Amino acid sequence: MAITIRKIACPEPVGADLMKTGQTTSYRTGDDGNLQKGRDVDFLTLSANNPFGNTNRFTDELGGSTYTNDWVIDWSTYNSIAGSVLGWYKIPQLASTAGWDEAIDNSIANTFGTFSGCRLGNIMEIYSIIKWTTGLIGNLNYGYNYPPFNLSADYFYWSSTTYHINTSQAYVVRPLTKGMAIANKTTLSYYYLPCRTFTVNGTSLT
Repeated sequence: MAITIRKIACPEPVGADLMKTGQTTSYRTGDDGNLQKGRDVDFLTLSANNPFGNTNRFTDELGGSTYTNDWVIDWSTYNSIAGSVLGWYKIPQLASTAGWDEAIDNSIANTFGTFSGCRLGNIMEIYSIIKWTTGLIGNLNYGYNYPPFNLSADYFYWSSTTYHINTSQAYVVRPLTKGMAIANKTTLSYYYLPCRTFTVNGTSLT
C-alpha cells in the first residue's frame, strides 16, 4: 500500500512577540528599561512598514496623522494573513446609567466617526495601548497621555472581561495610577473606548 505524504504550508505566526512597554530608562541591570524586550523598534515605531509605507504604529484610517474621524489604527495588531487590524475610537465615552452593560451595548449599537460594527475591548486589548512611561504629572502616570490619544483625565475605562469569581463585576483599567486593573461592580459609571476590527485591503480600511 502506497503512502502519500502531503506537505501542508502553514503560515508563520503574526505578531507572536509581545510589544515593548515604552519604558526606556533603566534603574538597574536586568530591568525593563535596560533590556527593552518586545516587538518593534519602540512603543510607537514599527520594525517594518505598515500598508501605507511608513513605520508609525498608530495612524488614522487613511494612514496619516489627521484623525479627522477620531479613529486610531494600531498597526502593531496588523494580521496580514487575515487582513485585519484593530482600531480605537479615541474619544472617551461615558456609560452613565447602566455601567458595564451600557458600555457594551453602546459600543455595538452606535456609529463612531462614521464607523459602526464596534465593540468593547477586552482587558488585554485596553492594556496594550498603555504606555508605561508617559505623561508624568507629579507622581502620576497618565498611561494614555501620548499622541494620538492624549488622554490625561483621571478615568476608569471598562473592558469587556468579566471577573469570573464574581460575575457581577468586570475588569476596569485606570491608566492614571500605573495602569492598575481591578474588578468593579458592573453598575458603576465609568468611561470606555470603543474599538473595531478593520478589514485591510491594500491601503483601504473598511
